[in-house]
Amino acid sequence: MIAIGDDKETIYITRGDTPQDKFNKISFEFPIYNVKTQEEELYEFQLDDKISFVVFEKKGYTKKEMFRKDYTLKGIGYTEPSNSPEIVLTEEETKMFPLSNKKQTFWYDLVLNDTTTMLGYDEDGAKKIIVYPEADEE
Repeated sequence: MIAIGDDKETIYITRGDTPQDKFNKISFEFPIYNVKTQEEELYEFQLDDKISFVVFEKKGYTKKEMFRKDYTLKGIGYTEPSNSPEIVLTEEETKMFPLSNKKQTFWYDLVLNDTTTMLGYDEDGAKKIIVYPEADEE
């Protein structure tokens, strides 16, 4: 399972789950400010844009990354630019989170082209990914 919280930022995931069509994808948008129109617009992700999903230990934001997955739209099957791409975490990738018999909280960033944090630690605090144990881990 992958679910997005009511805050549209917190990710809930069950460790080791098998991907399913609509339940193991993370969809997101990147609002940017257009100086010419003086309005907020959605960034249009190009086929070769690099999108990185990076996870850190809770309260260990300056420590080494514990998980990173890099995507391009072309690499995940898109044939046209998109304002709201979907990224998938596989069963093997979700097993990269440590084994535990209780839920664990980590922090994550979404980064565009290694230069722009689209979603991450900001004035509202860290963006959280909450990982629940597999059924057979208890």
